[in-house]
Amino acid sequence: MTTTKPAARRIDREDVVLWLLALAPVLAWIGAQWLSFLAARSICETGNRWVLYLVMGSGLAMTAAAGGASWTKWKRFTHGGPAYRRFMAIGSVMLAAICAVSILSLMIAAAIHRPCD
Repeated sequence: MTTTKPAARRIDREDVVLWLLALAPVLAWIGAQWLSFLAARSICETGNRWVLYLVMGSGLAMTAAAGGASWTKWKRFTHGGPAYRRFMAIGSVMLAAICAVSILSLMIAAAIHRPCD
């Protein structure tokens, strides 16, 4: 009696792109928060508060770009394609929206609280 091994599933490039689109907003949010906390002392010493908004704004732009790309992929997958890819694409859109709100809340807090005062 011979046993056959199940065929190894090949990783498609599209699956890797979907995972990267899901991880990009989270990494942008973590990076924006980490860099803003790390740079707070030097920003307050020099008085260049615009750097804080530059860091958070770039994180917000990265999140928006990943959300837009995920939305485009989701619209393309609604006309056909595996269900797990549609789920990953719309899940990435929702994750990008949550991370965008988180980054915006950091920006609002920095504008209202004025951490250097």
